[in-house]
Amino acid sequence: MPTVTVNNHQIYYADSHPDGAPADGLTTFIFIHGLGSSQNYYFPILPYLASHRCITLDTYGAARSTYTGDAISIGSIAADVVGVLDALHVAQAVVVGHSMGGLVVTLLGAEYADRVKAVVAIGPTHPSEKLATVMTQRSDIVSDAGMEPMANTIPNGATGPHCSPLARSFIRELLIGQNPKGYAALCRAIATAPVIDYSAVKAPFLLIAGEEDKSASMEGCQHIFGEVSSAHKKLEVLAGIGHWHCLEAPEEVGKAIASFAGGCLMT
Repeated sequence: MPTVTVNNHQIYYADSHPDGAPADGLTTFIFIHGLGSSQNYYFPILPYLASHRCITLDTYGAARSTYTGDAISIGSIAADVVGVLDALHVAQAVVVGHSMGGLVVTLLGAEYADRVKAVVAIGPTHPSEKLATVMTQRSDIVSDAGMEPMANTIPNGATGPHCSPLARSFIRELLIGQNPKGYAALCRAIATAPVIDYSAVKAPFLLIAGEEDKSASMEGCQHIFGEVSSAHKKLEVLAGIGHWHCLEAPEEVGKAIASFAGGCLMT
């Protein structure tokens, strides 16, 4: 698997079009996963975007992008994403983020507008006192007991009623394979995340929410959606789906993003 070094971090990634410039009409997407996840979270939806260039990456401190002790913030993750785009000579991309990655892509839309063609936020978390408390507690738990407590609870607790046993087992594998120190650092990044100026996001914007999502509440998603000032924005709510949208409902998520791309990006 290829790597790129940005901001002194070795980032693992995959690229559906590694030879460079996309063909006419081909849009570049870059995908940022959530806490306790990896680039593989997105692979079930990539077939629906096969006509586009898709770059998936492991965030520094997660999965294969080894944690080396550096501080992590939502801002530093966003800077790493821009660094990956620079290294791969991508001037502008659709930024897709799930959960923690949703925080990252809304920040990119607000602060790196020249690099962002559109924003897709999947179950984005909205900074709050409650979220900070939960993330601080998680950081303490994994620092003391490793990843098993998260792997034993999240696959069932954070998914909807229609989630398959196979998807839940994959979520468990994603979690159990994390470096506890990296996971704890990412928890702290979420706990200390500033409230983003959503009104500064003017690029086309798609928000995909899960009706049964307890981690990224409908109230929070509606607040983010309402504040975004894009002239072209859309909210998709997936019935019966929890927080792991791309694993619980890959066909619905993939088709929603493909439709969004076809409707507002082919210009």
